[in-house]
Amino acid sequence: MPRGLYYGQKKYFNKEIKGEKMIEYQSDKIRTIQHDDEKSYTTFKKTWTIFQIIGVLLLFTNPTILATSTPGMIYSDQLSIDYRNITVFAPAVGQTSEGYIGIISTITVSIQSNGSGRVFVDTLPLTQIDMQGSARLSVKVATSYISKDKNCTLNPATFDFFFVIRTDSPIIGGPSAGGIMTAAVISLLENWDMDDQTIMTGMINPDGSIGPIGGIIYKIDAAHSIGATRFLIPKGQDAYTEQVYETTTTPWGQQIVSQTVTRSVSEYAMNKYGIEVREVSDINEVMENITGYRFPVISTNDSISTEQYFDSMKPLATHLLNQSNMSFKNASDTFDITSIPNNFPYYYRNQVTDYLNNAEDSLKESEEWYSKNMYYTSTSKSFQSLINSRFVSLICNYFSSDNKSAYIDNALSEALSFYENQSVQAKETEVKGAISLQCVGAAQKRASEAKSYLSMAQNNYQQGDDFNSLYQIAFAIQRTESVGWWLDLRSYFSETENMDFNDLESLANDYIQDAQQSIIYSQVILQEIGKSSSLLTEAEQMLDNARNDEVEGYFTAALFEALEALSKGNLALELVDTTTNEKILSKLERANESANVGISESRLIGIEPVLAVSYYEYAESLMQSNIEDALFYFKYSDLITGVLTLTSNSSSDQSSRYIGIPELNPKSVMFNSMKFSGYLLIFVSVGAIVGLTIGITIGYLMFKKETPEPAYYSSGKNIETTHIEEKNLPTYQESFPESIYDMYKKNK
Repeated sequence: MPRGLYYGQKKYFNKEIKGEKMIEYQSDKIRTIQHDDEKSYTTFKKTWTIFQIIGVLLLFTNPTILATSTPGMIYSDQLSIDYRNITVFAPAVGQTSEGYIGIISTITVSIQSNGSGRVFVDTLPLTQIDMQGSARLSVKVATSYISKDKNCTLNPATFDFFFVIRTDSPIIGGPSAGGIMTAAVISLLENWDMDDQTIMTGMINPDGSIGPIGGIIYKIDAAHSIGATRFLIPKGQDAYTEQVYETTTTPWGQQIVSQTVTRSVSEYAMNKYGIEVREVSDINEVMENITGYRFPVISTNDSISTEQYFDSMKPLATHLLNQSNMSFKNASDTFDITSIPNNFPYYYRNQVTDYLNNAEDSLKESEEWYSKNMYYTSTSKSFQSLINSRFVSLICNYFSSDNKSAYIDNALSEALSFYENQSVQAKETEVKGAISLQCVGAAQKRASEAKSYLSMAQNNYQQGDDFNSLYQIAFAIQRTESVGWWLDLRSYFSETENMDFNDLESLANDYIQDAQQSIIYSQVILQEIGKSSSLLTEAEQMLDNARNDEVEGYFTAALFEALEALSKGNLALELVDTTTNEKILSKLERANESANVGISESRLIGIEPVLAVSYYEYAESLMQSNIEDALFYFKYSDLITGVLTLTSNSSSDQSSRYIGIPELNPKSVMFNSMKFSGYLLIFVSVGAIVGLTIGITIGYLMFKKETPEPAYYSSGKNIETTHIEEKNLPTYQESFPESIYDMYKKNK
């Protein structure tokens, strides 16, 4: 537009400018057209602007996903800070007045060097607490994968992590974004590019598996709005249900009948949007589909129980089996000659008979596992037999005693004295390496359990419950004996020196904090989906034990108790989607393999994970009888080897590798090609029309420019016209002011 001219206004003015008159005359039927060259320029410029706007709008009808990674470095004096960030989209479900809809949240993940592993979350609007838990868990899972990849040059522990979440949803729930957040963290640490047309939904589990979520159909709708061509969902969630309503005619009139119909998520996405849906079971499969990289899937055929392990465990198992046989025989003989009341309401003799039978059953199981070379399992069964046999002997002597209170006082005193001697030894034994860490940790943990049972025995005795008090005394004595067993095991192994245990208190505290976060996060998620788990109650008790032992100075015990609590808390969350036998067996197989690999990796760097092998063996013995406990002990074993390898100065020899992002389903490619062709056809058509219009306009204006006489428009009627002499017209290009301010100065 020429400067100083105003369009879209009917304006009449007659103003002196440098002694000349500028007259603009406008009539409903006659208009003098002036300044053809300026108007030609104006027309061209406006048309070109419109053309550009149309092109941009066409491009944005099919946007791509902005998964862009940005590296950088900040310098300040002598300090340099490296940072990387990436922005990904996470589909979610929002609620409107018309119902649920799919929405898109943007998550910008940044990592910054000179950090300490801290996690910061900034959200707008506010989020539920599970979003913060998901961010922390995503960093923890990513770190566990990165630490095993020798291709990664970054140490995640020296970085801080920032998550900035923005969405139109008033409340953001975090679990379903856990998978993509983990993928983003891994990509930043590894410096991998993420595919900008792949979107995923799925929570991240502590073991790296992808957990179930809801609202997948709404999320696919949202993914389409930003141009996604591939959508990743948790394995086993391809089916969804939908209510279908039909109107039927009955003798009583028309009725609306509803029924639940099962449909396919992948068919919905492909048929409606041309989006390919893929099921993923763990973060490794996610990374393959988003980045084209995979971490090594390690499997091993190595025997878990080695000759060295047999040499250490077999003597203990043999000793305990012989001791159990003798203890059971003595208990049986004492029981036969003791008069035990068997009257309402207690029937003590019947109860003692049950304990004696349990002692015999455990003894037989110990002999069976011993014959299978499952020596730790055999010792566990012998331990249970010894507790029951000792209790039978104690209760028989109690009923034979003339002064029952004095008898219990004496039993408590002896048990307490025995505990104090053994607990001091466990507490003062130095941790020099991986072997002593495991053996001292197991000994301290058993001393802590003995103390707990002695406390319960004293409380029951004070409340007049002598029967249960004596059982707890028997348990405490056997637990105290096991302290010495584990301390003696150190002599069978060569100590590993390349370990870093300078601050066991700090290490224990770190895992206590991890366990607490795991328990809280699991509680929140289970509450959201309306479920509960007894595992969380057990985890909280284990966490309390860890805190108490930390206060008492039993730092190795606190460490392993925190690992137990962490295992239980994680398992409570991971069992949410084990709704079928197939899923349960899959979880069991995954946990078994992971623990197996952990043990092998530990041995590869020169560490014998005797405690981890013991719990692995025990988990195997439970696979047929108690799957939940088997899962727990597999995971506990895996966490133990994780601590051992983490504190080792050795590095992993495993490498991630690039295999390429899987090709899209041909049907999806064809669907999107047709969509693109349609957009291209529209673009070309609009471009041709606009180009033709511009050409005609420019040609018309140039033709008019060659005509020296003013042009007039007439309706064909005889209308009186006013002739304006050309000499009175001002020269606009030379004399017209460039602004209102200039015009004011000239007139002044």
